[in-house]
Amino acid sequence: MSKAIVVGSGAGGSIVSMALAEAGWDVVIFEMGPQYYTNLAGTGPFPTVFSNDELKSMRYFEQPDPLAFPRTFRQNANQNAAATYVGAVDDLSNQVGGTYPHSDCKFTRLWDIDFKGLSLLGPVPGADMADWPFEYSDIAPYYDEVEKLIGTQGDLGSTPALVLKHAPQEQPFPMPPGAQQRSSLLLAAGAKRIGLHPYFAPMVINSVEYNGNPACNNCGFCSSYGCPISAKPTTLIPLRRALQTGRADLRPLTQVTKVNFTGRRATGVSFIDPQGQPGTESADVVVLACSAVLTPWLALLSELPDPYGRIGKRIMFQNFYEGFAVFLDQRVHAYKGRALTQIMQDFNDPDFPGARAFARLAGLPYIRAGLCELGGSQNPITEGSFYQQILGFLPGVQFFGRPFKELMRVSLLRDRLAGVDCFGNSMPYLTNNVTLDPTVKNFNGQPVPRITYQNGKFEQVSQDFFVPLVAAMCGASGAQLYAAIPKYVVTSLSGPPVPSGKHTLGGMQMGVDPKTSVLDADGRMHFMDNVYAADGSVFVTSSGAHPTQTIMAVALRIAYGLTGQRPGAAATAPAAASPA
Repeated sequence: MSKAIVVGSGAGGSIVSMALAEAGWDVVIFEMGPQYYTNLAGTGPFPTVFSNDELKSMRYFEQPDPLAFPRTFRQNANQNAAATYVGAVDDLSNQVGGTYPHSDCKFTRLWDIDFKGLSLLGPVPGADMADWPFEYSDIAPYYDEVEKLIGTQGDLGSTPALVLKHAPQEQPFPMPPGAQQRSSLLLAAGAKRIGLHPYFAPMVINSVEYNGNPACNNCGFCSSYGCPISAKPTTLIPLRRALQTGRADLRPLTQVTKVNFTGRRATGVSFIDPQGQPGTESADVVVLACSAVLTPWLALLSELPDPYGRIGKRIMFQNFYEGFAVFLDQRVHAYKGRALTQIMQDFNDPDFPGARAFARLAGLPYIRAGLCELGGSQNPITEGSFYQQILGFLPGVQFFGRPFKELMRVSLLRDRLAGVDCFGNSMPYLTNNVTLDPTVKNFNGQPVPRITYQNGKFEQVSQDFFVPLVAAMCGASGAQLYAAIPKYVVTSLSGPPVPSGKHTLGGMQMGVDPKTSVLDADGRMHFMDNVYAADGSVFVTSSGAHPTQTIMAVALRIAYGLTGQRPGAAATAPAAASPA
């Protein structure tokens, strides 16, 4: 019987653990964060300590503590990251189930041109463009399977022809779309007025009872919050199925510190247990599923073979644009519901009217933005903090006491705000990377991840073209005040432009050439026989879509390759080691 160690219990780790355990493997799942759910191996809902509490996320309830586990950031190799910024850098939730149960769970597919961007769209100057080692048609069955596995609401009939052209789908969504939010419908109407094509956002939030869990009650505390009624169990579903086999051992609050190996073969991992004691665990296969920052970080800490220096290279953070529509004449209640319920993908098209000509003027073959989420807002503490930050720049303005209370009651930036998040495509640049910081250490004495990241010409030209269109869409919605800006402008108000958005990709690139990639088409490291990665780090391109469905689909493809269940592929797992 084969045994696997899976490092991380999020989108990729949960799927791999389920597939291997159900195929008869013994699986040990190491999770650095705590376990906030009960009844994980049972049936029905997952009782939890999560609640509608805005303070939790501000006190690192589900996030890594940036004092104990900081990261450093710099924009280029000439800067000293430790002197530039030390703290949280787009950290993902750190707990059993990973980040996805804390998101608003939108679930969209990459397009065909994302998988074959180099072949279909051509090279981009300065970028390390490459094709994925498989096509959309190869991954589509896994998209279908994960949609059904964890439950997805949506309406295939209303999906625009452009989206279905690039991401064909025949299987209807398992659940109908839930109630639509007023803020989303206002922005969708604005999008239609300028010729765009919004539609129901596919999401893995229950609109009806599914997998024994209840329908969403639209409480409003969705994006960045755990669900207190289990209406968005997401990664907990595959984790449950893994545990129900009796062959999976979940170990929370346990940090893997090193992958141990001899030659081309990993023998297991070293870890620190919840009591702070060191330990080791042996296995036939090790799967890294920590995140696009922590998986290459662990590979570098472990000094896994990397003769061409590719581990940690080509890190990507989608280049977000923020749109603001403020309705002075009405309250749009955008903070109530599932964060937002409409999306639009027209800007993901390299042939969007005018985009090619604008790109050529800048010396680029094409530009793309990405998917737009329509209708989000923010909660009271975040709104108040934003007023304090903005008004603090104005001399003589009182931002406390009665005037501040009146401003909160009017609620321009919450109850009257409908926001847009546009996911701009980011190119893979070799200069953007994750390395080990030479001076800053974490709580365990390890070098922390050092993130070097800066937008390139492609991102700048794309935002110059698409940001005004985001503003135009907000204006067409009927809002009296509207604007759009790149998100890094907002984050730069309080310091360096630290990447944000939670869509972190790359660092352990898949590919066919060991000289230009870290993993092969099966997700296995080129220079290791039994070490795999199955998370956002495997991405070859960033795309303009939500990444989680692709993370899960690719993880399922990798796991089925290990077990021999992938059609047309023999099992890729090495033979089990003989007991000593």
